[in-house]
Amino acid sequence: MTAIKKSRKQEILDAALACFNENGIEATTIDMIRERSQASVGSMYHHFGSKESIAATLYADALAEHNAYQQSLLSAANSAEEGVKALVYAYSDWISANPDKARFVLYSRGALVKSNMAEELESQTRVKLAEVRRWFQPHLENGQLKKLPGECFSSLIIGPAHDYARLWLSGRARTDIKAFREIFAEAAWNAVKP
Repeated sequence: MTAIKKSRKQEILDAALACFNENGIEATTIDMIRERSQASVGSMYHHFGSKESIAATLYADALAEHNAYQQSLLSAANSAEEGVKALVYAYSDWISANPDKARFVLYSRGALVKSNMAEELESQTRVKLAEVRRWFQPHLENGQLKKLPGECFSSLIIGPAHDYARLWLSGRARTDIKAFREIFAEAAWNAVKP
């Protein structure tokens, strides 16, 4: 079986992810990424143009990957309870399978909101949140979920898993987040069921 060779662009992204997780976005230089990826300066600028563009691409790609997985689980859900649990499963499973990407997303958001890519990233996030809200709207209307302020739902559903993810990704908790997915899913459902 022949191994598939990564594209130059993917090699740069992989190198940047490692550099950003080790040093932070601000402390990482283009030269550090170039050296780690073995890419030429021309290739770096051809694909991305700037370090900020690389970071934004990593962030957007990671969110898109998570959102696609989340959407696949949500599409298979047939009730409010299954939908709530699907969100928790998607979050826990994706983080467990992609700890480096998850670490980057969770710990780099602050630096990215200050970049020139902030507006585009925020727009993408709003679109994805709107999709999730649309899925839950009929369940809210027919009383399968508590009547709560809209801003609360995400925190109530993902909050416990998100808090644990931070502990696990920082090394302060040893057990893989996926081991607790059922506990977090049940807690989320208990928080929002009528």
